[in-house]
Amino acid sequence: MGALNQTMVIERPLETVFQETIQMEKSPEIMDQVVSIKKLTDGPPAKGTRYEEVRDLGGRKVQSELVVTEFVENKSYAVTSEQNGVKINFRYTFSAEDENSTFVTFDGTITTQGFARSLFKGMIVRMISKEELFHLQKLKNYIESRTEVQDDENNN
Repeated sequence: MGALNQTMVIERPLETVFQETIQMEKSPEIMDQVVSIKKLTDGPPAKGTRYEEVRDLGGRKVQSELVVTEFVENKSYAVTSEQNGVKINFRYTFSAEDENSTFVTFDGTITTQGFARSLFKGMIVRMISKEELFHLQKLKNYIESRTEVQDDENNN
């Protein structure tokens, strides 16, 4: 387990939750701090896919590159970013609770390089933890509200 760990049941089928989660371009709709995200590679999301993300951190725009480091369809998805001596790994794992609900684990680790960054690691971890505190709750709300409309439309 990393510095950040959350679990949540999302009341949607496994395939729906996985497909919605891997659509990084939707991050600005889900996460308050994400201002924009742009896919840098062609094709569907897969291991090696790269994104450019801009976050607003206390009025300061911070740009970073995200790289998909793990991609197992309907099982797991991991992304890494590294900037200024701080490396962040986010990993999602998915398992079906039943045919209409999915158990999701969000696990994040933060490592620092260099003396100055290591001195501030605790502060960095707290800052990122605060940003990500309600990450899965926001993801759950987004997926359930968004796919509810789609599910109703498909049934009509």
